[in-house]
Amino acid sequence: MAQTPYRDLTSQDILSAHISGLQHDINKMQAVLEMQTAQETGHVLTPVADQDDPTIRYRIYEGTIRNWLDNPAPVIYRNGVQVDPSEYEISPAHGVVVFHEQQNLNDTIAADFTYITNVSAWRQSIEESVLGIPSLQQAVDQHSLLLANNPAGVEPFYPLSGTYVSHFRRDYNPINADGTANTNSHVPAFRILVYGNTIDAFPFPLPTKTRFNKAAMKLNSASTNVSLRIGIYRDNGLRPSELLFQSPVITIPAAGGWGMVDIDLELEAGFYWIARHDGATAYYDGLNQVSAIPIVKFDAQTFLQDLSPRPNPHTFYGGYRATNIPFGDMPATFPASGALFQRSSYCSPWLVVA
Repeated sequence: MAQTPYRDLTSQDILSAHISGLQHDINKMQAVLEMQTAQETGHVLTPVADQDDPTIRYRIYEGTIRNWLDNPAPVIYRNGVQVDPSEYEISPAHGVVVFHEQQNLNDTIAADFTYITNVSAWRQSIEESVLGIPSLQQAVDQHSLLLANNPAGVEPFYPLSGTYVSHFRRDYNPINADGTANTNSHVPAFRILVYGNTIDAFPFPLPTKTRFNKAAMKLNSASTNVSLRIGIYRDNGLRPSELLFQSPVITIPAAGGWGMVDIDLELEAGFYWIARHDGATAYYDGLNQVSAIPIVKFDAQTFLQDLSPRPNPHTFYGGYRATNIPFGDMPATFPASGALFQRSSYCSPWLVVA
C-alpha cells in the first residue's frame, strides 16, 4: 500500500506547504470514500472575542459545522439580513468568516451553506451489499438443491402421464440425499407482465417420443379476458424455425386461473422450442430464472484472465422474444425479428403428457 512519505518535523516554522500537503491527502481520502453532502440554513456562528487586543474582537466568526463547500457559495446574514460579500473574507473549508470591520457584540451572524457530512456513499454501498448476502445465499442454495445428487450434469427426463412439461431445467433430482422429496427442484414466479402481440419461445428438449393431450397457461390477472396460443417450433442451430404445431385459442377470464385446451400432439425425441403467443397485455405465472433452461455462452478468454475481481464469463438467456406480432395464427416460421432475451422470471407455457 502506497503512503505519502511524511517525516517528523524538527523544531522549525510550519510552512504553508506542510499544511497544503495534508489538505491534498484529505481531499484524496474524501474522493475515495465518496463523502456525502447536506445543506444547512440559518446556522449561527460563534464570534472569537478572546484576543488581547479588543479592536480585533468580533471580527472572526466560526461555525460548529466545518467543511463547507464553496459551490454553492455560502450566504452570510447579520441579524437576519444578508451581508454583502465585500464586507468579509470566508474560508469555506474551515467554516470561518472574517469581517473587515468589527461587528457589534449584540449582532447575530448566521450562514447558509452546503457541507461535507460524515456519511460515505462507498460505505453505504458496502453495507447495502452486505444486507443482500442472505438473498444471494438463498439463490445459491436453490441452485445447490437443483443440482443435488447430479454431479455429472444434465440427466435424462422421462415424464409420466399427467406431467406438466415446460422449459424447466432437467438437471435436478426430485429426491434429496436423505430420501425426502426435494420440493425446491422447481421455483415458481408470479405476476409476470407481458405485453400483447408478443411471442416468447423457450428451449424444449425431449429424451423420448412423447404424446401430449393438453396445452395450458396460468393467468394471474388482466384488465380483460385474455386469448393466447401455445406452439412448438423446430430448432435450427439453437434458434426456433419452422412451426410444427399450434394449439387452438385458449381464452382465460380476466380474473385469472388456468386456461387449458385439448390437443393431440406426438413429438419424437429431440430438441424443440415451446412458444406462447399473447393476444392481450396481462400478468402471468411461470418459472423463476433459476429453474429455467439457460441458453449460455461461455467466454474462456474472459475466464482465463489473471484478474481480481474476475469478470463473469457467462452470457445467458431464457429464450427468444418477438414483439409486434399480431395475434392470430402463429407465424409459419419464427419471426426474424425475434431476439434472445433474459429476465428474472418467465411466464411459461405448458404441455401435459397424455
